[in-house]
Formats: sequence, C-alpha cells, structure tokens
Amino acid sequence: MKSKKWWLIAGVSAIIVAIGVGCFFYFSSWGKVFTKPEYIKEVVVQNENFNDVLDEFLDLTTSYIGTKEDAQKLEDLANKCETFVNNLEKKLKPKVPRDSQQHFEKMMAIYRKYLEAVDMYKKAVPKPLSEERTQLMYEAQQKLKEAESEMKNFN
Repeated sequence: MKSKKWWLIAGVSAIIVAIGVGCFFYFSSWGKVFTKPEYIKEVVVQNENFNDVLDEFLDLTTSYIGTKEDAQKLEDLANKCETFVNNLEKKLKPKVPRDSQQHFEKMMAIYRKYLEAVDMYKKAVPKPLSEERTQLMYEAQQKLKEAESEMKNFN
C-alpha cells in the first residue's frame, strides 16, 4: 500500500515538474530576440496584415454615406489601425536584433505617418461636401502617399 502511494506521489510530482519545465521553455522562448532573417520575415508578414486593415479603412472612406453605422465603422477601423501599430511595436520591439534597431525605429516612424493619414481621413470623411472637405481629403491623401512612398523605398 505504501509502495503504491509512493509511486502515485512520484508520478504526480513528475507530471508537475514536466509541466513547469515546459512552461519555462515556452515563456522564455516567447521573449526571444529574432535573428535578422526572422525579423525581416515578421516585418513583411506584419506589413501585409497592416495593409489589409488599411485597405478596409480606405474602402470605407470611399463608400461612406454618412449613416451612424458608417460613422461608427469609420471610428472602429481607425482605432483598429492604431491598435495594430501599437501592438506591433509592443510585440516586435523586444525581439528586434541589435543590428536592426535603426530599421525598426524608421519603420515605426513610417507607421506613425500612416496613422496621421488615417486620423486626417477620419476627420475629413464625415464633413459635408464642401471645398473644406475636398481640401482635407486631399491633405489626407497626400500624407498617405508620403507614407506609402517611404514604406516602398524603405530598406
């Protein structure tokens, strides 16, 4: 009886230790710094994901008809863009290799420029049709083109 109890305790202890070791390795690799190729791959994937979110936002700016639902969706998509960039920075910053720090900082500056354009659109789109709205939309478009050009020419 004591032998059986001892084996049971040993088995449960081994399982607990295995789970603890597994959690340690999982969470310690979670904050692991990327190699340069891993970093570049992640940057490319995240850029594609951001472009999807941005395209959804821009699609709404062209189809906006002024309903409460459209206004809410515009706000939600603008927030989604901002959240995406903020989460990207939080997620990626600790994993950036030393030799890519400057690249990361420049890239985040470009993403902030995208957010400026999104904010400009968000303010301009709901305005009634007027010369002021046309001017604000033009300025937002120029800011967006500037960010796109910088991202395209960014190495």
